Amino acid sequence: MSPRYRLSIPRPLYEAMLAHARAELPAECCGLLAGTIDGDIGKVSDHFPLVNALKSPTEYESESRSMFAAHKAMRAIGTEVLAVYHSHPTSDPVPSRRDRERNYSDMVMNLIIGLKAAEPDVRGWWLSEDGAEEAFWELE
Repeated sequence: MSPRYRLSIPRPLYEAMLAHARAELPAECCGLLAGTIDGDIGKVSDHFPLVNALKSPTEYESESRSMFAAHKAMRAIGTEVLAVYHSHPTSDPVPSRRDRERNYSDMVMNLIIGLKAAEPDVRGWWLSEDGAEEAFWELE
């Protein structure tokens, strides 16, 4: 069972995540949001863009060196992964079967950035092998 926290993202980190998604077009981007959990709120304090080793417009795989560097930095500053994000360059921000199968952790929220419209559409999800449940997040 996942801990169900609401994710609170500072606007500058949210904008950096969107900029990362746009910069990687036409490929999907991927990254981590880290911070701490206070009660039922996951407070994001750090943004770690990762390298999509596949450079694909329809899937991503976090490149191991960038993932290692992000985890090393989190250990140094005392934070943990609160959310994994990736983009869908040409589709809605709804988890695909592959997104569910490759889920990072049932304990971590997933944010998907839909880029098919003029303005990005970001939705949060709790993913499991059984499906997806919408997750709640907000901008600070």
